[in-house]
Amino acid sequence: MDKCRLSIIVPVYNAEEYLDRCLVSILEQDFAPYEVILVDDGSTDASPLICDRYSATDPRFRTIHKVNGGVSSARNAGLDLAKGEYVMFVDSDDALLPDSLEMMFEQIVGEDLAVGGYTVYIEGTPGNEVMPRRSTTFKGEDMNLFYDENIRRNSEMLDAPWSKIFRRKTVGDLRFCEDLSYAEDKLFVFSFLAKCSSAATCSFPVYAYHVRAGSLGSDVRSDRHLMQLRRFLPAYAEVLSALVSRYPSNRKINYLYHKDVVGRYLCRILNIFSRRRTQLLNDDYLSWVYGMMDADKGLGVFSVRTGQVFNMILYKIGDVKFSVRTYRFLSRMISLFKK
Repeated sequence: MDKCRLSIIVPVYNAEEYLDRCLVSILEQDFAPYEVILVDDGSTDASPLICDRYSATDPRFRTIHKVNGGVSSARNAGLDLAKGEYVMFVDSDDALLPDSLEMMFEQIVGEDLAVGGYTVYIEGTPGNEVMPRRSTTFKGEDMNLFYDENIRRNSEMLDAPWSKIFRRKTVGDLRFCEDLSYAEDKLFVFSFLAKCSSAATCSFPVYAYHVRAGSLGSDVRSDRHLMQLRRFLPAYAEVLSALVSRYPSNRKINYLYHKDVVGRYLCRILNIFSRRRTQLLNDDYLSWVYGMMDADKGLGVFSVRTGQVFNMILYKIGDVKFSVRTYRFLSRMISLFKK
């Protein structure tokens, strides 16, 4: 085999229903110099046998079996074994679109990162397409344009590691956070962005992101989710600070803390507090939320979204104990009406 240009890492856990679709989509790529690392993360169905079958019939495939540790642990195990110049992550219930690898590598001339588009499939039916606006390369100061063009809406182009190719040398010792089970993808990608100096964009879909009916309503209102956000947000804020330091004049990057950390995640926490009774609502947790909001110097009552005015008023009053009592009262009233 030619020098390995790409290591494709596929974390696998109880994916027997979808795994063949995923692996066949890789086999059918018209791109030879790659390896596929299948990481069986303690599956209890037929997934290990499927992985072993592909490894036995194609020398580019190899399988490792490990004790279940979660998707981050599986991806990290793959990174530790990767030999390719670049690495790519493909989830076992998703797939590559035809000719994806060949088309992406036509755009790569040594960049740290390549970003392709993806198609969202809901119950097998293709729907929304998300992709870069143009196929081009960005280096040095041009990276400001990369962020201007690709930070949009809820950072949908940059949140996930799939539909992207990462230069392994630039990844270095960066790994997925195994303590997180929410937004660990996003933290990895933005941590990589804080290190990378060049990027290629491919304005065509390369990845099929499959959404199943059971996965549409992720548990974003549970106490576990609140605990995960408390772990994720300080790390994410630190990474954003590093990006701001690299690109101090970029308005899109500078606005991310306001739009994403405060407007998306912290306001979600406050909405949960007002609508659901939880033991996590206390002075300590709310003081932490307000402390994170304090870092947003331009945060005003009407600066996030209209629906957040009440939360912003409580924050501006600045009395944590009063806010806690108010949220507890509201959540009790809402729970009574739900009954």
